[in-house]
Amino acid sequence: MIPRHPQILNRNNTVLVAVDLQEPFLRNIHDRERVIKNCTLLIKAALTLSVPVLMTLQYADRMGGLVPEIAELFEDNLPPAYDKLIFSCCGNEDFNQAVAKDGRRQVLLCGVESHICVTQTALDLIHRGHQPHVAVDAVSSRSAECYKLGIDKMTATGVTPCSSEGAVYELLYSATAPEFKAILSLVK
Repeated sequence: MIPRHPQILNRNNTVLVAVDLQEPFLRNIHDRERVIKNCTLLIKAALTLSVPVLMTLQYADRMGGLVPEIAELFEDNLPPAYDKLIFSCCGNEDFNQAVAKDGRRQVLLCGVESHICVTQTALDLIHRGHQPHVAVDAVSSRSAECYKLGIDKMTATGVTPCSSEGAVYELLYSATAPEFKAILSLVK
């Protein structure tokens, strides 16, 4: 492997975090289909590349579980979802331990809402010594304005923005990787 810039995602150093993909939040989200499509791409690619996937739920007892479009991606191997009442995912200690497992420092974020839970999580991850990346096309908010404000705040405070497809190719690294054909079928 050639020496790489430290901001390029590396599959051996990355965890994918999908934030609050629940129907009550997605119901009124700006560009819902874009978010679901790109979160699906990221999750499928992560599973293909053996990148750990962490799911969070905001107040699951009241807001429910993952939307079926996301839950079905895991077939019968649905990972545990970290329930939280605090907006930042880092408010759940089990989540923090899962992120820190295996010493992975890069965290790729997708989900909702960009200006609330995703932003607070990203900033708390920086504070904890992680390098968060946000897949800008795999997050959103109820309004385009709040979505943009969330992205602006994250990038202004050190979160690395990326596209879902760009992140997948960074994780893949090379057209010679054994997973190349499987990944190619996901992005087409």
